[in-house]
Amino acid sequence: MKKNEEQVEKKLRTIENWYEIQEELVLLLSNLHGHDVTREEVFNALFIRLSDKFNLEWPGDLWDLKMDFDEALHSIIDFDFRILNESIVSHSSLIPDKLLLNYKVRIKSKGLIWIIHMYDKDPFPSNPHAHQLENNIKLDLSNGKCYKVRHYIHTLDKKDLLHIREEAKKVFIDP
Repeated sequence: MKKNEEQVEKKLRTIENWYEIQEELVLLLSNLHGHDVTREEVFNALFIRLSDKFNLEWPGDLWDLKMDFDEALHSIIDFDFRILNESIVSHSSLIPDKLLLNYKVRIKSKGLIWIIHMYDKDPFPSNPHAHQLENNIKLDLSNGKCYKVRHYIHTLDKKDLLHIREEAKKVFIDP
């Protein structure tokens, strides 16, 4: 089996393991809490509880964690799932505009949608940088290097990088 095929198989096993863990958590936590807990709620609760500990940037990063059922259960056994379905409406002026995550521009290039934020709490790999959310990839707009969870994975062709930068310039200056 080729290295790429082995990597795909390993990734699929990891994802399958997460599905099994989530299913078990749904059953156990539904019984424990006395109401239905969904797979999505379990996934969101895990992300909320583990994002700081493992430096997760988006919920999809959970798929990369190596965790067993007991570890996952321990991290959310006391989680109040009601908070995931309730919202409080407040006036937007409570938080200064510069602290809010503002989408500055969305750019479609070769079927991928890149998002550049006006303000991003994490300036890695450049400021500004672009996000390809579906695949959790960050693009350094200065040199075209792509990163996944802070690890270099690929460099865009110069032509593609220039296209993204030109589209960004239509909205704001000097990406």
